[in-house]
Amino acid sequence: MEIETFLRDESGEFVRVESCRTPPPDSDYIEGAIRLSVGGVEVIGTEEWDYVDQLWCYLADMVTQVRSGGCAETFFPDQPIKLSLRTTGSRILVTAKIGEEVRRASGASAELLEALKAAGTVFFAKMSELVPQNSYAEAQRELAA
Repeated sequence: MEIETFLRDESGEFVRVESCRTPPPDSDYIEGAIRLSVGGVEVIGTEEWDYVDQLWCYLADMVTQVRSGGCAETFFPDQPIKLSLRTTGSRILVTAKIGEEVRRASGASAELLEALKAAGTVFFAKMSELVPQNSYAEAQRELAA
């Protein structure tokens, strides 16, 4: 299970969020990507970049929905990419529908949810440092629950 978050700099390069030292060019539209690999399968990566802070807020909400109802889905903020999480026994099926392409992978439920919580917490902590004017309190609460 690997989850990495990247911010897109002014030149279009992707920089790991932990390495970022300067605020993103536009604090209202923070471009970046989440690379989510489950069982060696990259479900989403840098080619599926979008407004990464909004995407992480959606993912935080999905974690809450999966815990309470066993499934959740969302579209990316500004792309026709659908991401879904569905509990099947002790595992979670992660599916990304990108145009006609469908990518699927399955991981241990507890491990996947903990990995999402950990990666999201790191992301929001860094965003609070880089763009303190943006509030991610609700998403942070969802991940902490």
